[in-house]
Amino acid sequence: MTDLNCQNNTSNISDTTRNALEELGNIGAGNAATSLSVMLSSELKITPPEVELCEFNDLEEKIGGADATVVGVLSDISGDMNAKMLFILGIEDTKKLVKALIGDSADWFSDMGMSAVKEIANIIIGSYVASLESLSGIKVRHALPQICIDMAGAILSVPCIEFGMVSDQALLINSHFMNGKNELDGYIMLLSEMHSFNLLLNRLGIGGIDE
Repeated sequence: MTDLNCQNNTSNISDTTRNALEELGNIGAGNAATSLSVMLSSELKITPPEVELCEFNDLEEKIGGADATVVGVLSDISGDMNAKMLFILGIEDTKKLVKALIGDSADWFSDMGMSAVKEIANIIIGSYVASLESLSGIKVRHALPQICIDMAGAILSVPCIEFGMVSDQALLINSHFMNGKNELDGYIMLLSEMHSFNLLLNRLGIGGIDE
């Protein structure tokens, strides 16, 4: 298995691979920013995302550790890829996002607050799915996402258990969102079986990872 440990911040991958993954991240972030700006009725800026290929075991530490409480929104990816896409926000960032969407009229963990976060995540996941299709030519679709609040280790265990026997690599995209005075970090993770992951990398002109 090729060593693509995200603790090395993608230093072990080629410039071609890094450039292709960064382009994927930039297009997805740009699409998401445009859609979310319309939804928020104000300009949303997203800094160029940090894109990494990570081993499953490293994902928890990237988002604050296994015991960190986070909000996770998970969507199944089907079509040419068998995968899951996960959007993760920390609790404080979730509070900021809910406040920007619905003000102080509801608690961040209320049904209204969670529905707002779920809709935001659905837009972001859809934007990255669209960028996957436009760059690689693969045909994929995403299911309506499911949301939960739990420790990072528990949330990540769902896709990692499903794909852990057939893969150990994930695509991690870290984006910094700015809406007025609100700033927050969000994480997008693409976890899939190795066959699907290699298909994506090959279609991007990178070449697959040894199984």
